[in-house]
Amino acid sequence: MLRAKRIFVGVDFTDPRVLEPLTERDATQLQRALESDAEFRSSFDADPVPAARAAGMPGVAAALERELRELVALAERVAADDAYRTALQTDPVETLGAAGVDPAAVESVLEALGVSDDVLAKVPEVVAHGQQNPLHGAGLLIALLTSSAALESVRSAARRA
Repeated sequence: MLRAKRIFVGVDFTDPRVLEPLTERDATQLQRALESDAEFRSSFDADPVPAARAAGMPGVAAALERELRELVALAERVAADDAYRTALQTDPVETLGAAGVDPAAVESVLEALGVSDDVLAKVPEVVAHGQQNPLHGAGLLIALLTSSAALESVRSAARRA
């Protein structure tokens, strides 16, 4: 399932932030808040989208919501599609790359999906640690997966069959 083909139910497409990519400024604002504000970090852990919205980061909230929806859809596919699950276990980097997951986020996504250590071992070290800017690009997805609430949503979807 490619990102361009996904349908978002209940998304307000009249809001221009819904389809805009995360800007470097947005990423920096989120990174600073996560690093310096314990209350925000706690709120982000409990529910990242409303936390970002409440902190005055509507673009970040929209990007987080998009990423979470895509992660849940991916987890549901892994749970429901035996052939896809086999492909993921055989070549996780290629399979997730075809689904639009940045190589730098593959390890975090696999961990969120609850795959075995054998599958995680197939992620090359260079891919697993390749993210330079921690919150831009794949970093947003990685930050999202540090949230207990987001992680539970993905794991819950991955367990459904």
